[in-house]
Amino acid sequence: MKNLLVPLAGFAHDKNALEAAFLLGWPLDAAIEALHVQPEPMKIVLSAAAHQFGTSYSNRELLAELQKQAAAHSAKAKEGFELFHKQHLAAHAFASAQSGVSAVFRCMEGDPVPDVTSAARFHDLVVMARAPQNAPFSTEQIAMMLVGCGRPMLLTPEKTPDAIGNTIAIAWKEKAEAARAVTAAMPLLKRAKKVIVLSVEEHANQAAACSASAEHLASQLARHGMNVEARGLVAKSNAGADVLVESAKQSGADLIVSGAYSHSRMRELMFGGFTRRLLAACDVPVMLLH
Repeated sequence: MKNLLVPLAGFAHDKNALEAAFLLGWPLDAAIEALHVQPEPMKIVLSAAAHQFGTSYSNRELLAELQKQAAAHSAKAKEGFELFHKQHLAAHAFASAQSGVSAVFRCMEGDPVPDVTSAARFHDLVVMARAPQNAPFSTEQIAMMLVGCGRPMLLTPEKTPDAIGNTIAIAWKEKAEAARAVTAAMPLLKRAKKVIVLSVEEHANQAAACSASAEHLASQLARHGMNVEARGLVAKSNAGADVLVESAKQSGADLIVSGAYSHSRMRELMFGGFTRRLLAACDVPVMLLH
């Protein structure tokens, strides 16, 4: 994982994503690209048209206000990156040069979701912070990028931990998405001090098979020299994510690795789902891959 992409929205939570990228990037000698996509004029015009009803602004006034907000968020994104760079890289230039970690800021005009999705395909990992409701990159937009980019994505909690990847919990299920996530996370798994394979089953009569599957993966990972253990967990229907996250936290995990959307996004939207729970809220960093 030598190339990390950090999409910036120009909001306070950008700091969480930058800090997480640095924690991961430092030991891996990674290059961090902080990318801010300012909505292009046509996107601002369309947004103005969508918001014109129920406001006292004229079309021209609303457009001017939205352009002003977009410019302010771009300035905030750059300001936040420069502060991060000063604190972590410029202030420790020699150490940064020795480790090989670097960071650059790029700003472009475009359509944030598809442009970040496209940029992500040229990076090894995307690092994002969960956004408040009024900010760009909502949970649904993050889901679109996760499904579309073909790269793993790390979501940070509100409070950035002191370390990421010392103890890693794998959310294991015998699905292609979970297997791909384990493969993508191998650079981090090999560096971890401890790896815990957690497999959750919502049907008690299948608990033994669930545990056996977790043990099987653990034995495979142990051949890579990892300190690994396996646990089978049983949960009530639709509570699998909560049980797994709680077990990971109790084990001291500072990162959860999981496949994403083994069921369709529409099904998860209608009935709830594991991925949706991890996207919406989790106070442990989560690395997801569809």
